Amino acid sequence: MRLAIVAAASLSIIGLASADDAKAAIRKPTQVPAEGLAPALATLAKEFDFQVLYRTEVVGRLNTQGASGAMTAAEALEHVLSGTGLTYRYLDDKTVTILPISAPSSAEAMGDASREAQEGSAGAISSAKEGKKSSSGGFRVAQVDPGKTADSATVNKESQTSGKGSIEIEEIVVTALKRATNLQDTPLAITAVTGNTLTAMGVTDVTSLNRVSPGLIVTQSNFSGSRLTLRNIRAAGEATVGLYYDDTPVVGSSGVTSDAGGTTPSIRLFDIDRVEVLRGPQGTLYGSSSMAGTVRLIFAKPRLDETEATVTAEGTDVAHGGAGYQTQAMVNVPIIDGKLALRAVGFYQDASGYVDDLALHRNGVNEHTTAGGRLTVRAEPVTGLTIDGLAVVQNSSGALDDYFLADGAYKEHYEALQPVRDDFQLFSGTLNWDVGPVRLTGIVSHTHRNFNYSYDISAFFRTFGALYPVGSANYNAFNSQAPAVANSPQITSTDTAEVRLASNDHGPLQWTTGFYYSNREGNFDSNILRADAATGEPLPVSAATLEGQRVIGDALKQFAGFAEATYDITERLSMTGGSRYFDYTRRATNNVSVVDNLVGIVASTPIDATSKQNGFLYKADISYKFTDHVLGYVTASSGERPGGANQVLGLPANLQTYQSDSLWNYELGLKSELLDRKLVFNADVYQINWSNMQTSGILPNTNFGFITNAGSARVRGTEIEATLYPVTGLQLQAAGSYSDARLTQNQTNQTLLATGVRGDPIPYVPKVTVQASAQYSWALSPTYRAMLRADANYTGSSWTTFPHTNAFQDYLPSYVTESLRAILSGPADWSVSAFVNNLANSSAVVNKNSGTIYGGLNNVRAISLAPRTIGIEVTKHF
Repeated sequence: MRLAIVAAASLSIIGLASADDAKAAIRKPTQVPAEGLAPALATLAKEFDFQVLYRTEVVGRLNTQGASGAMTAAEALEHVLSGTGLTYRYLDDKTVTILPISAPSSAEAMGDASREAQEGSAGAISSAKEGKKSSSGGFRVAQVDPGKTADSATVNKESQTSGKGSIEIEEIVVTALKRATNLQDTPLAITAVTGNTLTAMGVTDVTSLNRVSPGLIVTQSNFSGSRLTLRNIRAAGEATVGLYYDDTPVVGSSGVTSDAGGTTPSIRLFDIDRVEVLRGPQGTLYGSSSMAGTVRLIFAKPRLDETEATVTAEGTDVAHGGAGYQTQAMVNVPIIDGKLALRAVGFYQDASGYVDDLALHRNGVNEHTTAGGRLTVRAEPVTGLTIDGLAVVQNSSGALDDYFLADGAYKEHYEALQPVRDDFQLFSGTLNWDVGPVRLTGIVSHTHRNFNYSYDISAFFRTFGALYPVGSANYNAFNSQAPAVANSPQITSTDTAEVRLASNDHGPLQWTTGFYYSNREGNFDSNILRADAATGEPLPVSAATLEGQRVIGDALKQFAGFAEATYDITERLSMTGGSRYFDYTRRATNNVSVVDNLVGIVASTPIDATSKQNGFLYKADISYKFTDHVLGYVTASSGERPGGANQVLGLPANLQTYQSDSLWNYELGLKSELLDRKLVFNADVYQINWSNMQTSGILPNTNFGFITNAGSARVRGTEIEATLYPVTGLQLQAAGSYSDARLTQNQTNQTLLATGVRGDPIPYVPKVTVQASAQYSWALSPTYRAMLRADANYTGSSWTTFPHTNAFQDYLPSYVTESLRAILSGPADWSVSAFVNNLANSSAVVNKNSGTIYGGLNNVRAISLAPRTIGIEVTKHF
C-alpha cells in the first residue's frame, strides 16, 4: 500500500504508541541506497506500510548511509537513521515520527498527539492511520509516490502547537503538475479541497463546485448537464475548462449545436479524495479544452491491507416540492493482502421536483432519480508497479428544470413534458511503474454517454399559427403540430490514451514528457416529435409521430506530444518551461431525413465538412521562496480549444468550418503561511488576451445556431483565498475573484454581423464572486465530537447577450446562497448530520434563454436556484 511521508513544519509534541509486535517482527528484503534522508524514508514507508512524520527543518538535507538486507521495520529505520543524530518513535502501528535524539517528550504530550492523529477535527474526521484525510496543523507531505494519485497524494492534518493552543492547518498534496507537490509549494493558482470538506459543505456533484474555488462558475444548462467557466473565459463550442475523472478527461456531448462545453455531465462526488481546481491555461500538460483551467476529481483508491466500509442514508424536504432521499455506500476489500484489493461504491437518489406545470395540472414535474456505482481494482504485483482498473456507471432520469419566466418562479405552462435521460459509463486502466530514475505512467479509457432530452416547442406553433386567419391552411398547418417537443437522442463515445515518463529522483531537475491521443465520435438526431395532448408525454419516435428530423454526426480526433521541466537554480529559485504540440481533425455530417418546413428543416444537400489544425502551446514560470512559508511566482502560459465544422444546413461556404481560438495568460501570484502558520493567504493577478474567439450566431429566419470566429477579448482580474485558524477547532475561510472580461474588437466577419462591439462585457460571466465559511469542531466528551459549519456564496450580476437592452430577456441579477450543517459523531464510527441548503429560499434566476423556437423572444425560459432544502444524513463507518 502506498502511503505518504509527512513532514511537520512545526511539531512540538510527539506521541508514542506501540506497533503491532507480530507485524513489526516480520523481516523483508530491504534495499535503500546511500541517498538523501527524505527519499530514503519515502522508500521505507512504502515497503513497510507506515507513515513517517517529521519536521522539515530537522530532516533538512541530511543524507543516509542506506540499509541493505532482510530487516524488520525497526531495524531498517535504525540503519537509515544511523549517524544522522535522529531517532524514531511510533505514534500508532501505522505512524512513525522522526525527531532528534535529544527531543523532550511526555506521556501527556504523546497522548495528545496520538489522539489528534487518530481523531481529526475541523471536518477532516478520519485518521492518519488511514493514509487519507487526517486532521492536521503543521504537517506537510514532504514526498509521496508521484506516480499514484488519490490516496497517497492527500491532505494530512495533524496538530501544530503554537503557544498555549493547538492550531489546525489543512495542507494538501496535489498532482496537478502530474507529479506530487505540496499545495502551498506549487507555483500555480490552484484550489484543492478534501472529500471531508466537500461533505461538510454539502457538495455532492459537479454542479455544486462553484462553491469551492474563486472564479469557478458552474452554470446549469438548459438541456441538462452544466458549463464550467474559469476566469470568465466563456463561449459556445468545446469546453474552455477541462474536467478530469482521475486522469480521464470527461467531455460533454457536442449535440445539435456543436456546444460540447454546455453539456458537461454531472458526476456524483462520493468517496472522493479531493477536488483540484487549476485556474489559468493548463495547455502543456492537459491540452485542448483546458484553455482557462482544469478541474480534477480525484477519487479514493483501494487499500491493499484493510477491510472497511461506509454507509450513508439521507432524507430531504424541498420547499415548493416534497420529500426525497438518497443512499450511498462504499466497501473496500483486500483480495490478496498487500497485493490486490477492490473498492466498490454504489448510490441511489430520488430528488423531489419543485416545478409545477399549470397547463397539465402536474406538480413537481422535474423530479429526478440517479443510480450508479464505481468499481476500482488495484494490484501491486511487485514493488514499484501499481495497476488500477476503474469502471463507472451512472444513470439519471428526470425532466428539465426551466420554466416560463412570466409565469413566476417554478411555474410553467408547457403543453408537453420535458423528459431527460442521461446514462454515462467510463472504463479506464492506469499503470504506474517506478523504473529506476524514471516513472512510467500509462492510461487508457473509454467513455460512453447516451443522452436524450426533449423540450416543449408548442408555443412556437401556436404563436405563428395565430398570425393567420383561424381555419386557414397556414393556421391549421402550424396548430396541427402542437403539442410537440424538440427531441434529441445523442450518443457519444470517446477513447483516450496517454503515456508519460517523469523524473523519479530528488535532484534539482524534475521533468515530465508524454503523448496523448483521443478519438470522440457522436451520433445525434434532431427531431420534431408529437406529444400526447392529454398527458403531455412525448410520443415514441415513429413515422406517424415524427414531424421533422435531422441526422447528425460529429467526430473529433486529437493527438499531442508534451514536455515540461522544472529546474531548481537554488534552494529558493526555480524555473519551469513547457510545450505541447497538438494536431486535431474535426468532421461534421448532417442529413435531413424528414422535412418540416415550418421549423426550417428543409430539403437540402447533405453536409460533410472537415476542419483540421495543428500548433504549439507554451508555458514559462519563475518561482521564488522568500521564506519557508512565502512563495511568489510569475507565469506566462497559452491555451487553445479545437475548432470544428458546423452541422447547420444552408450555411455559406465560409461558415461551414471554424478555427480554434487561443489565449495567452500573464500571471503574478503569491502563496503564503503567516502568523505562525495560523493564516494561509494566496493571491494572484492576471491578464488574458483571447484571440480569434469562437462565437455563436444564428441565420435570419431560422431556428438553428452555428459557431464562427469573430473578435478578440481581454480579461483582467484577481483571485484571493484566505484561511485563518484563530483558535483550536475554528476555521475561517474567505475567497473571491474580480474579473473584467471585455471585447477588444467588434465581433464581425464577412458574413456574420454579431451584436458584440469593442468594450462590451462577455455574456454570462459576473465580475465578482465571493465564498465565505466558518467551521468549528470540538469534543463534547472523550467519545463524542461536534461540528458546526456555515457557508455563504455571492455571485455577481451578468447579462446573457452583448447588448444590454432588455433586462427581462437577458439580465441575470446577483444573488447569495447560504447553507448550514451540524455534525455529531460518536463511538463506533457513526455520525448524524442536519443541514439546510439555500437557507433564505432564494429563487434567483441563474440562466435565461429565449428564441423564436420558444414562440418569441419574450417567452423567456429561466432556471432558478433549487429551493430551500432541509435534510438529515446518517453515516456509519465499518
